[in-house]
Amino acid sequence: MKHTRFILAGLIATAIVIGTVIWIRSTPSHPPASSADSQAATTSAGTVVISPAQMALSGIAVQALPVTRFQPQTSAYASVLDPGPLLQLRGQLRSAQLQTDAARAQAAASEREYQRLTVLNGQDHTVSDKVTETARATRDADRAHLEAAQASLLAARDTARSRWGDVLTGWALATRSPQLDALNSGQQALLSVALPQGGATGSPLPTIHISLPGSVGEITAHLLSPSPLADPVTQSPTYFYQAPRGGLRTGMRLDALLPTGQSVDGVVIPNSAVIWYANRPWVYVQSTDTQFVRREIAVDTPAPGGWFVAQWRGGERVVVKGAALLFSQEFQPKPQPGAPSSGGDDDD
Repeated sequence: MKHTRFILAGLIATAIVIGTVIWIRSTPSHPPASSADSQAATTSAGTVVISPAQMALSGIAVQALPVTRFQPQTSAYASVLDPGPLLQLRGQLRSAQLQTDAARAQAAASEREYQRLTVLNGQDHTVSDKVTETARATRDADRAHLEAAQASLLAARDTARSRWGDVLTGWALATRSPQLDALNSGQQALLSVALPQGGATGSPLPTIHISLPGSVGEITAHLLSPSPLADPVTQSPTYFYQAPRGGLRTGMRLDALLPTGQSVDGVVIPNSAVIWYANRPWVYVQSTDTQFVRREIAVDTPAPGGWFVAQWRGGERVVVKGAALLFSQEFQPKPQPGAPSSGGDDDD
């Protein structure tokens, strides 16, 4: 029995030592000041108190958010298209066009030859009827070849328009196309943007902004033309846009930000500042040097690198790094008054 008590006492002592080490590592390595400076605690629901020293040790960072004028935006889906099929189509259309041109030239030559021989045959039979008939047969065959080439070219154009629309098909048909050359060289990227059905944007915007994953920057894209195809996921109408290649890669599925409504004043809350609790978004706002208040925000307006929140006072300091640490501290179990001591039994 005594041996068992020794074991229990040893376990309790070990737990106390481990807890002490953890506490020492989380507090400054200088003599403690007051209890308010040396210990973090929740003073009320949604409020956390933590000393500046512990903030520094924990890597908690705050940032004063300035008021900015923001253009409300709505999101749309954008896809980076592979320009390979369009470049191949360019070769096919050019080949069909050249075959048509050659057939037209051959048909014109055989027509002239047939007319010349017909005149000679009708004047003094310098040319025999057989030669004239052979020339007519050649002319008729060249006419048929021309019609076949024209039909092939027309079918290729119609197929191209059904996939790429008039503007991009015109690029492919042109003898020289700087736009396709820019796609082929990787200077520009081709995007398909699906606008929301019945959205506030109405007609396609001439300029939109593309948000890159993991980046706070944006890429500006310019409207080219409507696309004949609907988005396979949303079934929304799509439009072709062109943007600098930059970090865009073929196959990327991105967010396109479309301006809607009038500009409003507010602040941009960084993504790193937002925590989720009970399916609602929150941030910690520093109210004093040591006090942080958890505040709910709205995340219905995306902005570059975060969320735009209207009707927010400028200059308020928001935790942009370490919000999860404050959240865990807020909900850390607190010692209850009158709790029994953890000391061991007397050794009787």
